[in-house]
Amino acid sequence: MKLRYYTDNEIAELKQNMFINKIHYKRVIEYDIVFKLWCIMMRLEFPELTGKDIFNRASINTNILHDNLPYRRIAEWLKNYRKFGINYFLPELEPYHSLEKQKTEDKIDPVKLQILNYVLKELKKLEKDEIKW
Repeated sequence: MKLRYYTDNEIAELKQNMFINKIHYKRVIEYDIVFKLWCIMMRLEFPELTGKDIFNRASINTNILHDNLPYRRIAEWLKNYRKFGINYFLPELEPYHSLEKQKTEDKIDPVKLQILNYVLKELKKLEKDEIKW
């Protein structure tokens, strides 16, 4: 199996999106927690949308990505959400430190925080609806 490496131009375009934190080794995309939870909410609330549609709504250029990548990522996140709950995604927001070094607290973008609050509220509504079934 061949590995897909992103070009410097593709990396620059992907990094401009607020929901992409980093690109490791020119081939691994690290997505923001808010984006992952938003994708889960969109999948549960609008099951008719494809993975590409959801990524496109977040202004991610899916022409750069492999055709199956959005679908696989959302399926993985949804599986982990159903298996472990929302706490699987949130520990990264809680600051912690080791005994040798103290971690500097990262500032959270207020726009991302508003999106996160909305997504968490919608996911709680959807969980209540699933329990009724």
